[in-house]
Amino acid sequence: MNARNAVPGQLLRCAALALLLLPLGCGGGGDFEEPVAFEAPETTVEYEAAVEGAPSEEIEALLTQSLLIFLRQEEGAQSLAFLRRRADGDIATAQQILRSYGYYRPTITTRVEEVPPDPEAEPQEDVAEEASEETSEDEGALIEATATLLIDAGQAFTLSRHTFAIDGFAPSPAPALGPAEAYGAPIGRPAVAAEILGAEAGALQAIREQGYFYAERTDRDAVADLEEATIEVDTSFETGRIHRFGDVTIIGAPSVDTDYLLTYVPWEEGDLATRALMTEYQQALLATGLFRSGIVTIPDEPPEGEIVPVTVTVEEAPFRTVSAGVRFDTDEGPGVRGSLEHRNLLGANERLRLTLDAAADEQSIELTYRKPQFLRNKQEFTSGLELRRVEDDAFDELGATLTVGINRTLTDRWTVGGGGLIEFSSIEDDVEGDADALLFGLPAFADFDGSNDLLNPTRGGRARFNVTPFMGTFDSDFVTFLVLDATGSYYQPLDEAERWVVATRGRLGSIPSGSLGDVPQTRRLYSGGSGSVRGFAEDFVGPIGPDNDPTGGRSVFEAGVELRFPIFGDLGGVVFVDSGAVTEDPVPTFDEGLQVAAGGGFRYYSPVGPIRLDVGVPLNGRDVDDSFQLYISIGQAF
Repeated sequence: MNARNAVPGQLLRCAALALLLLPLGCGGGGDFEEPVAFEAPETTVEYEAAVEGAPSEEIEALLTQSLLIFLRQEEGAQSLAFLRRRADGDIATAQQILRSYGYYRPTITTRVEEVPPDPEAEPQEDVAEEASEETSEDEGALIEATATLLIDAGQAFTLSRHTFAIDGFAPSPAPALGPAEAYGAPIGRPAVAAEILGAEAGALQAIREQGYFYAERTDRDAVADLEEATIEVDTSFETGRIHRFGDVTIIGAPSVDTDYLLTYVPWEEGDLATRALMTEYQQALLATGLFRSGIVTIPDEPPEGEIVPVTVTVEEAPFRTVSAGVRFDTDEGPGVRGSLEHRNLLGANERLRLTLDAAADEQSIELTYRKPQFLRNKQEFTSGLELRRVEDDAFDELGATLTVGINRTLTDRWTVGGGGLIEFSSIEDDVEGDADALLFGLPAFADFDGSNDLLNPTRGGRARFNVTPFMGTFDSDFVTFLVLDATGSYYQPLDEAERWVVATRGRLGSIPSGSLGDVPQTRRLYSGGSGSVRGFAEDFVGPIGPDNDPTGGRSVFEAGVELRFPIFGDLGGVVFVDSGAVTEDPVPTFDEGLQVAAGGGFRYYSPVGPIRLDVGVPLNGRDVDDSFQLYISIGQAF
């Protein structure tokens, strides 16, 4: 390569380029001194270490984490001469750190000085006595000093060119490879080693994802122009031949059906072997909940042929889980929930779950069955039977619901599903009278989850859309109606650590039908309580009957916002405003306005999720509304 006007001696080919480009870990290079034990050092030095002239805070921070004058500052030094040797030994480490950021011609010196005693300081009797004792024991006098690394970094070298080349390639077509800038090479900017190496890693990954699984970087050549303060880098890769996936062998899963585990394989036999597909398969297996650990590998050395075998090594987790939880609010009182789940009932991750829920005014027992990978990948068969007894302010019910359905995961964020249900309810209502309801429904839903956490989301959003047409009998009359219900929430962090979060929530629902009397009380729309408008009792937002109990409606609207913030440690707080309206018309009319509540609470961020305590106060409460509501449970309100 031509020097381009560089005079002899000003063009430097980096023969040992690894020393110029490889980023350093904490502790850096250089000649490190081994700790030396002194039985009775003549002089003990306590010192303060410092760096002057670092070209950036990032470099200064790395120097303080890597240089011995900082790492051994608490030990002190045996003498000033010893401290000077320690500081001088740090020069090579500092040079390497500066080179890794593009400063290839720094000037570094050290300064070690004794700090003279303060003549104005008044001697303390105790200190004088201690010093006398130490002197009598020949342990030496204490000296205070400073050790400073003085840096003149000079001009940062600019990366003027970075090219990629494929060596020794045959017989397959050459892999497509973009320019170095596409992988993050800092062309036209300071030649930071980490960014140069990152660009090489990105290019290597791009080659491997095209089926050249065993590709490697073979060479890196660099030329520095000292007069122009620029550096040029040429990187070479060797790809080897294309490889394709072969047979999959699973080790460590004797209790799980192999054919079931193979349904998660995201490739067909003969597809290009790539790390991305192997990682996708590994994550899918771990997401089943059947394994403590798992890894998907191919041989370390390339096989002679094109086909590579795949080995999956897993460790089974316990298949049975028992769980329990408690909750409390001032309206419904305490409640407990317990469940027993088997996650591998028939050997293919079939999940059978029994859940018991008991509170003062509601008790239920529910049995659910789920079979993943039903008929096709990412599709699940679900069924359930619930028996319940409810003594609610709105109505009393003794009922049962049988459901079946199919859920399908479309993307990482979208899930859709549909099915059928049969529901029987024996309803007692002091105002509208007792009645039985037998309903047949076809529920369908679309669910979006773009949040970052199930129990404690701090960014992203969620949305769910439900639609269920019903037909059947109610109070001996044939009825048909449609229930539409949509909810959504959004989470916006206010700081980088995501401890200050603004969370918003909304809901809109409607039941197109002939009249409210065509809809059984169990299927009407309600609002108020822990998960909707905190501060109002459960279901008490909206119309109230002559017995001061909620009647429900055919439309619902809810909106809420809360600010979540840290207090100290794992304790946080919230302030919130919730609002809602329920009307008897199929579209919210707001004739009676919105019910609005505000409040605050605390969050304890435990390993199992946030434990919340909220207190809500109605701002426009009616005579039937309590002055406040208290809620305690696990997980955020939304």
